[in-house]
Amino acid sequence: MEDTRLMTGELEVGWNKTCATQATRAGESSYASFAAFGVPWRLQADNGVAYRALLDRLPPGTGPGPGKTAERSYALRTLPATIAERDASYLLLADERSLLRSSDLSEVADAFEENLRWLVAERSPRKVFLRAGVVGWRDRAIVIPGGRGTGKSLLVRALVSAGASFFSDDYAVLDGNLVQPYPCRLPIWAASGHALSCWLDDVGDARSRKPVPVGIVLFAPYQPGATFRPKLISRGKALLGMFKHAVAAQRNPVQVLRVLETVTRRCNALEGVRGDARAAASHLLDRLV
Repeated sequence: MEDTRLMTGELEVGWNKTCATQATRAGESSYASFAAFGVPWRLQADNGVAYRALLDRLPPGTGPGPGKTAERSYALRTLPATIAERDASYLLLADERSLLRSSDLSEVADAFEENLRWLVAERSPRKVFLRAGVVGWRDRAIVIPGGRGTGKSLLVRALVSAGASFFSDDYAVLDGNLVQPYPCRLPIWAASGHALSCWLDDVGDARSRKPVPVGIVLFAPYQPGATFRPKLISRGKALLGMFKHAVAAQRNPVQVLRVLETVTRRCNALEGVRGDARAAASHLLDRLV
């Protein structure tokens, strides 16, 4: 059986990101197998510094992979400067197909993170991932489905500021009726306006939180100037609304529908446009006693 410990050139390191920082010298070739939520992948880089930058972007729950199987193989290659390209650049590949070429390592890491998180969310055999923000309140989860630009992250921010517990502002990870924390890197809003120390404490707490049942599913798209007056909606409407934001809806609709049916049987679903996020958060939490 292939050794699933982190392999970096001739240096063998146990699964520990702190140890992985030893393999950060430019020019070192690095390779490892990983898995998260039952989805395995491989990562290879010909530059130790770049490899460490990608390790910082692994999704929550990542551990050693099985080695022999992988849903996707990522490779990062360093390209030297040329007459046409004055700066050295990085080429990110997924299963030998080009994802991005850029001289900006941060931009490459962003592309890797987005592609990998979507891979895990789409192909997890045991969990259903929704594009949603999630907070905890009174031992229940408030799940806020929504894609980019719907204001869900701002509403999560407002709910956390009002006393709710942070779970995620990216994905709701469902296991039956339970939703588990999905802590991520520092969001932009946490570094600009929200108390940074409080945010870091809450993310640290989220990593150790246990899954909780879904109590409320809230559809609350932003509309300038709107007054937040949410109404109860039917189970069927709630299920269809969540299905639209399920990452694996096209790939595994049977599993997705089974989990969403379980969720809608045991929670309330609310819908209503909102204006100011802080006012909406206060209105909601004041009524959830």
